[in-house]
Amino acid sequence: MARKPGGYEMPGCEREPEVVGALARGELPEDLLQHTAACPVCSEVRSITQELQHLLQDSVEEPLESAASVWWRLNLRMRRERVNRTKLPLVWMGRISAATILLVTFFALWQVAMSTTFSNVLIVGLLALAAVALPVMIVLWRWSQSEIR
Repeated sequence: MARKPGGYEMPGCEREPEVVGALARGELPEDLLQHTAACPVCSEVRSITQELQHLLQDSVEEPLESAASVWWRLNLRMRRERVNRTKLPLVWMGRISAATILLVTFFALWQVAMSTTFSNVLIVGLLALAAVALPVMIVLWRWSQSEIR
């Protein structure tokens, strides 16, 4: 038994280097096979070696992803993020348009209730829509187009 630095004794076997060498070459002769069945130290060496070989085979079988596919997925993700950033001004453009239409409708109904002519209400409504919503929509649309490129 060999004495280790921690103070405990570790069992050893005189044929352990021979078993390790045979396992490294991948050939275990019949006499060493019988010895590993009887010797607990060499049996442990054999089982650990087999486990390590299985782990090595499993890691080798998994193919690595190519650099081209990683690059392609990165570019795809960046495009999606750009599209998502671009959608934000369009969403706000829709909200502003809806709010403007609601305000114009409310103003037109208020004017009708005050008994003014419908043509005046229509003109005022269209002017309000043009004055408020159209410039904002144009700016947001141009901004969204510049973000795509």
